[in-house]
Amino acid sequence: MANAPGLDGIAMLQLYTYYRSISTHRVRIALNHKGVNYESRYIDQDRGQHQDEKYLRLNPQGLVPALVLEDETVITQSFAILEYLEERYPDRPLLPADPTQRAQVRSFAQTIVADFTPLNIMRVFRYMRDSMELSFAQRRGWYEHWSHTGFAALESVLERDQSDTPYCYGQSPTLADVCLVPQVYNALKNNIDLSPYKRVRTVYRSCTALAAFQAAAPKAQSDALRQSL
Repeated sequence: MANAPGLDGIAMLQLYTYYRSISTHRVRIALNHKGVNYESRYIDQDRGQHQDEKYLRLNPQGLVPALVLEDETVITQSFAILEYLEERYPDRPLLPADPTQRAQVRSFAQTIVADFTPLNIMRVFRYMRDSMELSFAQRRGWYEHWSHTGFAALESVLERDQSDTPYCYGQSPTLADVCLVPQVYNALKNNIDLSPYKRVRTVYRSCTALAAFQAAAPKAQSDALRQSL
C-alpha cells in the first residue's frame, strides 16, 4: 500500500474535498460520471484544516481539491484534475470528439473556472471582511454584481452556440456542464435570482436529474461527512 506524503496509506484515488468548495464539487461530478472509485478525505476549511502542516505538504496552496493517485502523485487545481480524468478514463467522455466543439466546451468551462469562480469564493470574502473591513452589504454587493455578470455572459454563449439542447453542448453532459452546475448551486444557495437565465436553468435541471450530479451535491457530501465522524 502506497503512502501519500505525510498522510495515511492509500489504496485508490484519494480526493481531498470540502462540501462548500465549488472547485471540488466539479471534480466529484466528473469522478461519479466516469464511475471512478475514489475515497473522500474531508478538509474542513471553516475549521482551518486546509492550513494544517500535513495538508500543506500535500498542497502548499492550502486549497481543495487535491487528488492523490495510487503512485503518490498529487494533482491540484480542479481543471487539471478534470483533464487528467478525461485522459485516463476515456469511457463516458466529457469532451466532444470534434476539435471545434472540444474548444467550445473548454472555453465555456474556463470562463467559469478562471474568471467566474475566483471572484466568489470564501477566501475572497474573508479577506474583504477581515482585512478590508467591508460591511456585509458591501460584500453582498460584490457577490451579486459578479454573479450576474458571469451568468449573463454564460447565458449569451449558450444561446449563441446551443439554444435548444438539454445540456450546454449536445445531448449528454460535458465539462461545460460539470463546471456550470456547482456555480448555479452556489448561486441558488445564496439567493441569487436566476430567472433571467433560461438556458442556464434548463441545463441545471437536466444535469441535476442525473445520479452522478446528485451524488456529488454538497448536501450529499456533508451528509457523508457527518456519517464518517
